[in-house]
Amino acid sequence: MSSKTIMNLTQAYYESRFENLFRAAKWNEFQRLFERLMGLAYKADFMACRPWGNAGDRKNDGFLKSERRLFQVYAPNEMEATKAIAKITEDFEGAKLHWGAHFDKWVFAHNATDGLPPHVQTLLLDFERANPGITLEPWSLEEFRLIFRKLTTDDLFPWLGAAPSDETKASLGFADLRPVLETLGQRPTPPDSAVRDVPMGKIEANALSASVATLIKSGMGKAPLVERFFAQWHDETLGERIAEAFRAEYQRLRSIQTPNGIFAELQVWAGGRDRGKPEHELAVLTVIAYYFERCDIYEAPREVNS
Repeated sequence: MSSKTIMNLTQAYYESRFENLFRAAKWNEFQRLFERLMGLAYKADFMACRPWGNAGDRKNDGFLKSERRLFQVYAPNEMEATKAIAKITEDFEGAKLHWGAHFDKWVFAHNATDGLPPHVQTLLLDFERANPGITLEPWSLEEFRLIFRKLTTDDLFPWLGAAPSDETKASLGFADLRPVLETLGQRPTPPDSAVRDVPMGKIEANALSASVATLIKSGMGKAPLVERFFAQWHDETLGERIAEAFRAEYQRLRSIQTPNGIFAELQVWAGGRDRGKPEHELAVLTVIAYYFERCDIYEAPREVNS
């Protein structure tokens, strides 16, 4: 699904939640996320492999029977180069020893969403050259995102909870916005800075994913409600105080997160760690979209001189 593909609000919300979980998962948590996704998507065709006594899992983190595809799951960004090379080599050679008669494809499933380091890339290419009967496949977020899109709402609701929908959007009102805005209004505020009009192409300029783009656009549909709320609120400084807090939090996150990661962190910052009802989630998205549209957060596209 390209960034131009149309998603509905519920699909975008679930995909954004999955991406956030994927980026945050480490070690055993990443393994559990992988197993749950594959089990839901492929049912009995996918075989998770549980370690057994001294034998462990015999270098098998999961097997997709119909595709003769064996998986090994990693969090390589947390390994030193020499340890990573030793670990991957041990796992690949062990997989051939224990499962060689059963697989033709060996998947290096990893959480390095910004790309693999050169020593790992070189190692995988060397393995493939030395083993012409086995296809080596590095899988990360984009490959697992395609699998995630196979899931139905019946799969997703027990896993990720309720999601906002078009019906939620239609019924959103002041009562839903008020607790979010009042909480944000209590945040510390730095010195004010200029507010610019939102330019065309801002979503594309910030390389936001299709799901995040859909969430922002859905929130923008209700953003005028935020403006009316501020116009009627007893404290006329509330809107600008929240804007200042958003700008400060965005600048803090900008140096440590990707654009999609910033969006995920802003959702938590604005809405709290305990995710609420669909109405609360949409209220948070609406407030973020309002300040995105005002250019309090995220970068404006660069002007091109003619």
